[in-house]
Amino acid sequence: MKRIILLLLVASSAMFLTSCGNNNEQSENSSNVSSSKKKEVSSDTTSSSTAEETQETTKSTTLSSSSKANEANEIDTKNLSTEQVKKWIAAIWIKRKNMDPFNDPDFEIKIENKDDGLLYATVELTTQQIDTLDSFRISSEGFLEEAGYYRSMPEKDWIVVSKKYLDTSMVNKEEQATPSKEDNTPSDHERADMIRDLMERNQGLNADILASISDEEILNATVGNVTNSQVAQTAENLVRLYPELKP
Repeated sequence: MKRIILLLLVASSAMFLTSCGNNNEQSENSSNVSSSKKKEVSSDTTSSSTAEETQETTKSTTLSSSSKANEANEIDTKNLSTEQVKKWIAAIWIKRKNMDPFNDPDFEIKIENKDDGLLYATVELTTQQIDTLDSFRISSEGFLEEAGYYRSMPEKDWIVVSKKYLDTSMVNKEEQATPSKEDNTPSDHERADMIRDLMERNQGLNADILASISDEEILNATVGNVTNSQVAQTAENLVRLYPELKP
């Protein structure tokens, strides 16, 4: 009887241990499955987060570029700084002549506000004392205009060359290569003849008497040929010396 009871106890113990082993194995398998799922969820979350960050960065870059473009288009050309005006004029020269009067020390862009309320600018050569090379102004509409005299169109006082800041679409590149500054510098006689022609056409002075006046006197009497007031002052200086110039 005792043997039977002992055998039953041994058998029960074995069954209990087997059951515990199976439970532990199931628990471990369940834990591993749960951990794997957590890793997959974490991986998906990270990928999603990275994709969202990339999209946000792309949007930010696009908005930034668009903002800069809009900012350039919204520049008020009626309220430019001196440097902005010079850069605008330089853009015209670079397109037309392949010369940069803003950064080239051989040139100087002079800015002046006139009594008519408009801003005027002239391009001068710093290496030699010669007449103004070019003249611009900003119109009441905010357009950049160039004196017709320097475009070989003296019948036109001012010609619009750009309607938007730094836009050179209205400017044509000069077909022939621009001569060097030395070759392009007019002689005293050429300068004097330019003044004679200007005084005859714009001020109505006598051409024959102008031709009889020496180049030196013509140049000494010249104030400038950029603005109407300068041209009028030059004419007044000549008439003071030669009253018969006026019809």
